[in-house]
Amino acid sequence: MNKKESGARLSKREQLRAERRRRSLVWNVILLGGGGLAILMVAVYFIALANARPGPLRGELSAPRDFPDEGTGIVPEGAALTFQHYPPSSGAHYESVAPWGVSTEAVAEGVFVHNLARGGAVFLYYCDTPCPDLAQKFEELAKKVPPDSRFGSRKILVTPYDKSKMEAPIVALAWNHQLNMPAFDEATMLQWYKRFVNTGPEGLDRP
Repeated sequence: MNKKESGARLSKREQLRAERRRRSLVWNVILLGGGGLAILMVAVYFIALANARPGPLRGELSAPRDFPDEGTGIVPEGAALTFQHYPPSSGAHYESVAPWGVSTEAVAEGVFVHNLARGGAVFLYYCDTPCPDLAQKFEELAKKVPPDSRFGSRKILVTPYDKSKMEAPIVALAWNHQLNMPAFDEATMLQWYKRFVNTGPEGLDRP
């Protein structure tokens, strides 16, 4: 083999090495860029989640607000139900759910617990005397809550409830969470809804 042929082979090997280095550099850039994009997407997700789930509410830290999960079983419609805590914020419930919005008739516990499982915010209230003004405020609230991002549903349910089972005139519920409210407070209720909408065990599966 003469020097010319040897030089040509060396040059070809160098070209192959250079090509391999170039390809390696390209893949490194792609992988690093993809990893950076994934990190950016995760960061954006958590920022959006933080904005969607506001921080502590007024009065929320003054008493326990979280309760043990009592399960998600379905029982026959009308079957007797017993809960560890009243008003219930989780537990066995009926197959039926109440239509979202404001109900002038009391919704059964076994029904509104299913609404909670669907990821709804439920507001219970009682009035010692007729309170059409309060009912009207709830109607306006139901129109102001933003539709959930997954189904476009306004997952809010308002219903009268048994005074003997309530610690305050108005109680806000979400799955395993409760907030006692001495009076109607639209800003706090909107914040409660935004924090907990779709957080029930069926929230991401059912409208």
